[in-house]
Amino acid sequence: MMDLSEFKKFFLFSLIGSLIISALVAVVTVIIGKFNEITARVLFTLFMVVLHSLVSLTFIWDDEKQNTFERLSLFINIIFFIIVLSFITSILGIWKVIPTDIVWNLYQTYFIVAFAALHVNILVKALNKERYIDMIVYFNYIFIGIVVLMLLPIIYLSNAFNTLGEIYYRILAAVGIIDGTLSILAIIFYKLYLHKHPKSDNPLQGSQLNQTSKKKGLSIWVWILIIYLIIQIVSFISLFGFRMFR
Repeated sequence: MMDLSEFKKFFLFSLIGSLIISALVAVVTVIIGKFNEITARVLFTLFMVVLHSLVSLTFIWDDEKQNTFERLSLFINIIFFIIVLSFITSILGIWKVIPTDIVWNLYQTYFIVAFAALHVNILVKALNKERYIDMIVYFNYIFIGIVVLMLLPIIYLSNAFNTLGEIYYRILAAVGIIDGTLSILAIIFYKLYLHKHPKSDNPLQGSQLNQTSKKKGLSIWVWILIIYLIIQIVSFISLFGFRMFR
C-alpha cells in the first residue's frame, strides 16, 4: 500500500488555506452588504470548505482512537481521494462549471466506490485463515465488481429502466443478493474461526474497550457494512418482488 501521508497533509493544509481565503472573502462580502448570486456562491463555497475540512479531521480523530489508517488502509486512502474529488466537484458545481445533474451523478459514484472499498478492505482481513473462507472472499470480490459496474449505467443513463430493460434489473438484483449473502457468510465463518482460535489476532475488532478486556466487539466500520449489506439484500429482493408481482 502506497504511503499517502504526505498527500493527506498537503490536502489538509490546502483546505486550511482555502478556509482562510474563503472566510476573508465572505467577511468582505458581508460587510459590503451586496447579497446576490455571487455572494450566495461565495458563502456556499465557504460552507463546503468547512464541511470537507471537518470530514477530513473526523478520519484523523478516528485513526487516533482506533488506528483505522492501519487496519483499513485501502478504505481510508480511497476515502481521502474521494474527499479531494468531492471538494473539487462541489466547487465546480457551485460555480456552474459542470451541470447539477452531473454533480449528483458523481456523488452517487463516489458513494458506491467508497462502500465497495470498505467492503473489499474488510473482506481482506478474513483471508489466510481457512481455505473455504478464502474462496468465499474471492468469489465475493467478483460480485462486488459486477454490482459496481452494473450500478454505473443506472446512474449515468437517463431513463435507465427503459434503456437497460427489466432483465438488467433482475440480474442486478440477483447479483446484489449473492454479493450481500457471501459477505455475511464470510463474516460469520470468520467469527467462528476466531471462536475456535481465540488467541488469533482479530483486525476487525473494535477498540472501545480497554486493553485488559478479553472480549471486544466488531469495529463500527464492520457494523456499518453489515447494516448496508442487509439493506442491500432486502432492497434487491423487494425490487425483484415488485417487478415480478406487479
